[in-house]
Amino acid sequence: MPAKKRKLTPEDFYLLRNVVDPQVSPDGRLAAYVVAWPDRETDETRSSVYVAPLDGRSPARRFTQGNKDHSPRWSPDGRHLAFVSERGEKNQLFVAPMDGGEPRQVTRQTHGVSQPAWSPDGKRIAYAARTGDWTDPKERKGAQKNAPRVIRDLRYKLDGVGFFDARRLHIFAVDVASGEEQQVTAGDWHDDQPAWSPDGKLIAFVSDRERQRHQRQWRTDVWVTPVAGGRARKVTRGRGSASHPAFSPDGRRIAFAGHEHGDEGVAKNIHLMVVPVEGGSAPRSLSAATDRPVAGWPAFMSGRTFAWTAAGDGVLFLAGDRGTQALYRAGLSNGAVSKALDGERQIEAFSPAPDGRRVAFTAAWPSAPWELYSARLNPAAAPGAGGRRREVNLSHANDELMQAVEMGPLRRLTCEAPDGLEIEAFALYPPDYRKGRRYPLALNVHGGPHSFHPGSRSLVEFQSLAAAGYVVLLPNPRGSTTYGEEFSEGVVKDWGGKDFEDIMAGVNALVQRGVADPARLYIGGYSYGGFMSSWAVGRTDRFRAAVVGAPVSNQVSMFGTGDIPLFDMHEIGGTPQDNPEEYQARSPVTYMADVRTPVLLVHHEGDLRCPIGQSEEIFQALRMAGKEVEFVRYPGGFHTYNTHAPSQVVDRVRRTIAWYAGHAPKAKGRPPARRRAKARAGR
Repeated sequence: MPAKKRKLTPEDFYLLRNVVDPQVSPDGRLAAYVVAWPDRETDETRSSVYVAPLDGRSPARRFTQGNKDHSPRWSPDGRHLAFVSERGEKNQLFVAPMDGGEPRQVTRQTHGVSQPAWSPDGKRIAYAARTGDWTDPKERKGAQKNAPRVIRDLRYKLDGVGFFDARRLHIFAVDVASGEEQQVTAGDWHDDQPAWSPDGKLIAFVSDRERQRHQRQWRTDVWVTPVAGGRARKVTRGRGSASHPAFSPDGRRIAFAGHEHGDEGVAKNIHLMVVPVEGGSAPRSLSAATDRPVAGWPAFMSGRTFAWTAAGDGVLFLAGDRGTQALYRAGLSNGAVSKALDGERQIEAFSPAPDGRRVAFTAAWPSAPWELYSARLNPAAAPGAGGRRREVNLSHANDELMQAVEMGPLRRLTCEAPDGLEIEAFALYPPDYRKGRRYPLALNVHGGPHSFHPGSRSLVEFQSLAAAGYVVLLPNPRGSTTYGEEFSEGVVKDWGGKDFEDIMAGVNALVQRGVADPARLYIGGYSYGGFMSSWAVGRTDRFRAAVVGAPVSNQVSMFGTGDIPLFDMHEIGGTPQDNPEEYQARSPVTYMADVRTPVLLVHHEGDLRCPIGQSEEIFQALRMAGKEVEFVRYPGGFHTYNTHAPSQVVDRVRRTIAWYAGHAPKAKGRPPARRRAKARAGR
C-alpha cells in the first residue's frame, strides 16, 4: 500500500530536479539531457549529463560524474558526446566516447567556453569564449585590485554577466583530435551562438557590429563567416534582434528567433524568421499568423526552441499560448501553421529525431515539475491536432518529490476588467481544498511586465503557499505575453493603470465566487511584480501584508542605475528629464506616505537589473514614516539568472509564508467550545 503523501514545505526545494537541454542522438535511439539540483551541503546548484533511450524501455543513466556538467552535444556519427564542465577551472569543453572511457578535455580557454556546436564532419567543435583583459576586481592581482574602472559607454554592464570592460565574446573552433584552437571572429564586439552550415564552410552567429552598439541593448544581427578565414557578412537588416541562427538542411536559408521592432521588441511578439543565406532581403516570419511570442529570444538557457524539419520544408518551434507553451509546425512554402504538441503545460525545449517522427522535450507546470518526455509527431499535423501523443516519461527525475508530497490543483479562470476586457488568471488551490469554504488569498504578480503566469520555476513557492492553506492567484493582466501583441503592449506607458485594475478584478472575482476571504488578502511579486506589489499597497488597504521582491520603486533612479535604461524610456516614455511628472507619477515611492500595509522587502545585492537601491528607497521611506517594514538583503546573486544559493530560495519562501501568517486577522468573538473547555480545565 503506497505511503500517504504529505504537504509540501519550502525545504522540498532540495528534492526538486530541473531537467533541461534535450539532445536526440543522430541515430534517433538516445536522448542526452541535463539534470540540475540544489545541493544542501555545499549550498550550490549542481548539474550532470544523463542519457536515456528514446523509446523509454530502460531507465535513464547518469553519463557524467562532474557536479557542473552541462550543454551535451552529439558528434555527427553519434560515437562521442561533447559537454561543458567546470572541473577545477573555468568551464571547458570535454569529449567522452559513448562506448566507455574517461572524458577528454579539448579546450583551455582562460575565461572558459560556452555554446558548443560540432562541425558536420565531426572533426571540429565551434564555441564562444571571452577574450581581452578580465578586469573584475575578484580576478585582479596585486595593485590592479585598486585600479579604477573607467566607463564611457551606455552598455557597460548586464545583469547575469557583470561589467564588460575590455572583454569581448568571440567564436572559436577546436580540432577535436589535436586540441588546436582557432579564433574565427575578432573585433570590438560580441559574437556568439555559432551554427555550422551543412557543408562545414560557414559559421553563422549573432552580433551587433553597428556604430552605436555600445550605446544600446538587445540589438543583434545574424552574420556568417567563412571558417577558413575571410570577412564576415551581415545577413539581416539591422532593425531588431536575432537569436540562435540555424541553417536549413540544404544550406540555402537561416532560421532564427527575433524581430525587426528596433528598441521596442520587448513588448511585441518575437517571431520565427527565415532569411536567405545571402541576405539582401527582408526576413520572412513563419509565425506571424499565430499572433503569439516565439520562445528563444533573448537567448534561451534551457535548450533548443526551434528546429528545421528533416526535409527542410518547415520549422518546428515553441511559442506561448494563454499561459502555456506549445510546439508548432510552420510550412516553408505554404505558410501554414499548426500545433504539433500542446496541453496544459509549458514545453521549454525539444529535440526532434532525425526522421522527424519522434521528439524529445522537457516540460513543466506548477503542479508537475520538469521531466524529459518523448512523443510521436505527425509532421503534417492539421490545425488543432496537437495534444498529447502517447508520451513517455524518460527521466523520472522528480519521482521522489511527486511520490512524497501532494500537489495542489491549478485551474484556469477568467474575469472582466472594469473596461470590459476579458482577463485570464490561474488559481492554485490547497491540496485539501473544499468548495464552499473561504480561504486566505495569496496574490502573486509575475515579472516583466512582458512575461506570463503560471511560473513553473516558482513551483515550490506556489505549492508551499497552497499547502499552507492559501489559494494562490496568478493573474495575466494586460502587458502579459501569450495573449497577442496588442494585449502585451497594453501596459506600455500605463504602468499601474489598467494593469492594476486587471489584477484587482481577479481578486474581486475570487471574493465574489466565495473562494477568497476578503479579510485575508495578501500580495507579492518579483521585479515588475515587486513594482505592482509596492504600487498596490500605496493604492489600497485591502491587503493585510505584502512581500515585495526586487521591485521597480522609483522610475527615475531605475533609469539612472539599472542596466537597461532604453527599456525604461520605451515603457514610461522618454527620459526623466523629458517627462519628469510621468516618471514620478509611475513610481511607487511617490505614494509611500499612504501605505498602511506591512511590507517585507527581499532583494539580492548583486542585482544589476533592478538594483538593490530600489528596495532601499521603499525601506527608508516607510521606516522614516513609522510604517511596519522589514528588509531582507541576500548576498550575491543577480536579477534574471538563478545564481543565488539554494538556501536563499528556501529562506525566501519560508519568510513569505511566515510574513503572511504573522499578519493574519485575529479571531473575533468567543473562542470555540473546545478552547473554552480547555480554559475551564486550566483554571
